[in-house]
Amino acid sequence: MNTSRLALALAAITLASGCAVVPEYRAPQGAAVARLNLKSPGNKWICLAGQRQRLVADSTGYADIPAGNRVTIGSSYYNYVYGGVSTSCSPRSSIIPEAGQRYYIDFEIEAERCFAFIFKEDATHRTGLALDPTFGQSTDCFGK
Repeated sequence: MNTSRLALALAAITLASGCAVVPEYRAPQGAAVARLNLKSPGNKWICLAGQRQRLVADSTGYADIPAGNRVTIGSSYYNYVYGGVSTSCSPRSSIIPEAGQRYYIDFEIEAERCFAFIFKEDATHRTGLALDPTFGQSTDCFGK
């Protein structure tokens, strides 16, 4: 691989990760929060007031998200394979998180399309996950 292709690949990875320009979300002290499991592929983000903010996992693999109002949560994914093949996407979904509840974001690629699904973590179900009745359409935060 020549130097210019390597530099281009590294620049694309940096931009796709969101680390260069997207601020980290930090819940205000004392705010009602839910917890989001970030262990699926991709770099997770939340859209608040039309702006993307990175979600960063704590030592348990979870991040706080605001509870009580609809929020859009997404996963930016970039995969570069030697030889010039790459896949990138930024699917998103929204929920109204409940304070104290734990959620899981599942990222999937199928038929060259990307999807983000958000589930409640629920030990009473065989899979440990339950569909969230507030799961719905997301707002557009792309490029913001």
